[in-house]
Amino acid sequence: MKCPQHGLERFTIKVIKRFNIASDEITPKLRIKPRQGQISRVYIGRNVKYDQVKDYISDYFAQRGMLQEIVRMRMLT
Repeated sequence: MKCPQHGLERFTIKVIKRFNIASDEITPKLRIKPRQGQISRVYIGRNVKYDQVKDYISDYFAQRGMLQEIVRMRMLT
């Protein structure tokens, strides 16, 4: 993920715990603007563990073919 102006691109994916969805569900919310189809938030149920979210995000990037382009991924708790 390269920015022609800065060289690297940085972005944040917010993880939001929801109580009105299934307790073990992980649901992504995709961006509409400016980059259509990229993930911006992940809604999780109340029983989803931190490691499951981390694995879900890593798998998402691997399926999109973006995992090799990521230099560093930092998870804040």
